[in-house]
Amino acid sequence: MTVFTEAVHAAAFILSEANGHRSRESGILASGQNLAAGTVLQLNGSSKFVAFDGDNNTAGDLIDQAVGILLAAGDATGGDLEVAYVARDAEVNLKLLTYPAETTAGGQKADTIASLKLLGIIARD
Repeated sequence: MTVFTEAVHAAAFILSEANGHRSRESGILASGQNLAAGTVLQLNGSSKFVAFDGDNNTAGDLIDQAVGILLAAGDATGGDLEVAYVARDAEVNLKLLTYPAETTAGGQKADTIASLKLLGIIARD
């Protein structure tokens, strides 16, 4: 029997958001990125979106904060791509988000949740 694996659908991770389109914004996904819906985002040096890396400095603080969550899958392998993302004031299902995997040092999940919280995005487990 063939087994099919279904990807996360656009906006499937959203539990609730602000009225109207207040939670959402648009921006540019950097060339070379191919990201699934629900990927936590950060800005690169040219103010374009890339996947959140959760990297810390020597003091243990995040180098780059999350700026939002990609609303729908985006394939920018052929060049920059305009995308929509959740930028603020929402509740999301943590199990449907893509964020950095825990390393041996740990803390990536907690750092991701804390960074999103600064935007008013609450990640529910």
